[in-house]
Amino acid sequence: MQILFAWDAVSNADPEMGRQVANDGTRDEEIRQSALEMAKGAWDYVPVTDRWIERLAPKWPPRRQPGVDRSLLRLAAWELVNTPTPPKVVIAEAIELAKAFSTEQSAAFVNGVLDTLLKEHTALTDKSRLPEA
Repeated sequence: MQILFAWDAVSNADPEMGRQVANDGTRDEEIRQSALEMAKGAWDYVPVTDRWIERLAPKWPPRRQPGVDRSLLRLAAWELVNTPTPPKVVIAEAIELAKAFSTEQSAAFVNGVLDTLLKEHTALTDKSRLPEA
């Protein structure tokens, strides 16, 4: 989330900046590499994620959200759709990060958006698995 936040602040996925943020966060090379890969995946997915979030929360589109919330939602949305991490874990982690690093209302907002996003994604993927009639 911190890597995405930094990239969002400069509107650029600067690899060197990403490495520096990861290096500042941990000494564990495996964790740093994983964080960079997840951040890059989420950054590449931003146009799709932002449109999805804007449709789900039209009064609070990404451009109006606090930077932390925007970064959390982008990362969690990407993770929900692109990794095997259990959805409950992804959403719970995003909520905890919102509580720790953002506004009083952020945890509820992040929870609501991600819950709706997950329901939509699940409905779409379940329909695609149905056999043809």
